[in-house]
Amino acid sequence: MREDNDNQEVMQKLSRLVVEKITGRQINDSKVIISPLMINYFSFVFSIEVSNSQNTQKVFVKIPKEDIRQGPKAILPISSADRRLAEDEAHSLRTLAEQWRSKDLGVSWVRLVGEVPDYNALVMSAEEGDEALTVFRRLDLRRRFGNCKARYRLREAMSRLGTALGRFHLQNTAEGDFFPDLATPKILKYLEYVGACTRSVWLSRVVGLIERFGTLPIAGVMTSTLKGIDIRNVLLDDDGHIVMFDPGRMKMAYREEDLARFLMTWRMLYWGTGWFALGLRPDPVSEAAFLDCYYEVMGPTSDRLLDFFMFKEILKSWYIAYIALSLKTWPQHVNRLVARYYIDRFFEGQLVLQSKKFV
Repeated sequence: MREDNDNQEVMQKLSRLVVEKITGRQINDSKVIISPLMINYFSFVFSIEVSNSQNTQKVFVKIPKEDIRQGPKAILPISSADRRLAEDEAHSLRTLAEQWRSKDLGVSWVRLVGEVPDYNALVMSAEEGDEALTVFRRLDLRRRFGNCKARYRLREAMSRLGTALGRFHLQNTAEGDFFPDLATPKILKYLEYVGACTRSVWLSRVVGLIERFGTLPIAGVMTSTLKGIDIRNVLLDDDGHIVMFDPGRMKMAYREEDLARFLMTWRMLYWGTGWFALGLRPDPVSEAAFLDCYYEVMGPTSDRLLDFFMFKEILKSWYIAYIALSLKTWPQHVNRLVARYYIDRFFEGQLVLQSKKFV
C-alpha cells in the first residue's frame, strides 16, 4: 500500500511536468486524463491525454527500471542502472527516427517526444493499434481453417517487417569475424541456469551441438542491433499500419542476433494460451516470408551464425520461462505439470527443430 501511494504521488508530479512540456501550459488550464499505472517487469508505464479548446494530445510515459519482477514495485528511488536503461532507449529512438526508412511500407517506430530526467521518464507518441501478438494469433487460427484473407494478411505483415528490418540494418554495416568459442560461455551459462530447473536430456545434447561450431572464425556482418526487437513490441491497426515500440539498447553486433531474437518471440506466439499447451505453433511460411524479405535487402545471412544465436535464444527464453513460473503462487504439483508439459516440451521441440537445421 505504501508503494502504491508513493507511485501515485510520483505520477501526479510527473504528469504535471509532462503536460507543461508538451503543451506549454499549466495542468490546470487543460482537461487531463491520466491512465492507471501499469507495472511491467522492466518499467512503469501510463498515458496522459490533454485536451483544450484547440486540440487533444495523447502521450505515453515510460519509466525504465532495471528489474522489478522480485524487488519492490516502486518508481523511486532511481538507480544508476535505471538511468542507463532510459539513456539507451532514448538514444535508440533518436537513431531510429533518423535511420528507419520504411514509411512506404507502413512500418514505423514510436516517436520520442521528450524526457523528464528528474523521474527518469521517457515521453513518447501514443500510437493507435492492437497488439500484433493478439492480431497475429487470430489470423493464424483463421488461416488453419482455410481463411485465405487471414493467411495473406499474416504473411504480408511479416514480409513488411522483414524488409523494414533489412533496410535499417543496411544503414550501418561492417564485416567482422565471429569466434564461437568466445561467445560459448554465455550459452553455457544459460544452460547452467536451465539445468538447475529441469532434468531434460536435451541439455546434455546441447553441449555437443555447441562444440560442433569449433573455434575457427565465421565470416559475418555486424550492424546496429536492437535488444527489443520482439513480436510483443509491435502494434497493428485496422489499415495494416505497423508501429513498433520498446527498442531497448542499440549496439553493433551480428545481424543474426536480431533475427534470432525476433524469430524466437514469433515461435512463442501462442505462449500463455491454452493453444500453446495443445502444441500449436505459428505459420512457418510467414516466418520464411520474414526471412526471405530480409534477405532480399541484406543478402543471405550465415546459416551457422543464425543457428548459433537461435540456440542461445532458445536457452535464454527457456530460462526466462522458469523465472516467470517461479513467480506464480500455484500449488507445487501444478508447477511441475506446467514445467514438464508446457515449458520443457516446447523448448525441447525447438532444440530438435534447430538441431535438424544445423548440419
